[in-house]
Amino acid sequence: MSFFQWLGRIGVTSHPGGWAATEKLLTNLKPKKGELAIELGCGHGRTLSHVAEKFGTKVVGIDIVFPLALQACQRLIKRKAEGYAIVADICNLPFRDETFQVAWAESVFVFLPKPEAFAEVGRVLKRNGRFGIIELTWRDMPFPEYCEQTRKFMNVPRYEVLTLDQWSEAISRNGFEVRIAEKLPSHSLPSPLHQWLSDLRDLTRLGLGLALQVSFRKWFEGARDIVNLFRYTVPAIFVAVKVK
Repeated sequence: MSFFQWLGRIGVTSHPGGWAATEKLLTNLKPKKGELAIELGCGHGRTLSHVAEKFGTKVVGIDIVFPLALQACQRLIKRKAEGYAIVADICNLPFRDETFQVAWAESVFVFLPKPEAFAEVGRVLKRNGRFGIIELTWRDMPFPEYCEQTRKFMNVPRYEVLTLDQWSEAISRNGFEVRIAEKLPSHSLPSPLHQWLSDLRDLTRLGLGLALQVSFRKWFEGARDIVNLFRYTVPAIFVAVKVK
């Protein structure tokens, strides 16, 4: 069973940096009322619904995991937010060229082939559209062996952490000008108590949910591998503007 199938069964997602990183990304991304925005890998829709409610932005979420996309839709409906979520592949988006003004993702592109994924984001964004991501980057020296260990545990085709410069270059190749490329100080940033508790709840549900899907030995070995990876990585925020 792959990591994405696990997420579908558990019905929750989490990302390094937590909600404080999300708010920092959105502060720099500046979604506006009436704009059309897409979240790439929307998970269960926490950020998606927040953007629709707080900024009045029209939102579209996509996720490759059907139960998560369904949860995101239900969350939007419950909150009477303007938007929807569908199942789709980021490398083959079902939208016309230059559809969106804003796009973002949180801990998604580590799982994707970078050239194809960033090219597709560039295709569906309008000129001067803004694109932001939160992704892991190396603190100092890369340790790709920890990526490979994590990939095997998650049973996914790809798991690739890049350096700050490599992330920026991969984004820039597709008609973007990178305006912000910033390492964050840790995987868990200070945030208001209710948001910190929400992050903790999601992370706990994720960890316990995974423990119920695999043997204890595999879960323990996987947790150890991920801890090794996190020792040498930190979240980073990137914000870019489509200029071509």
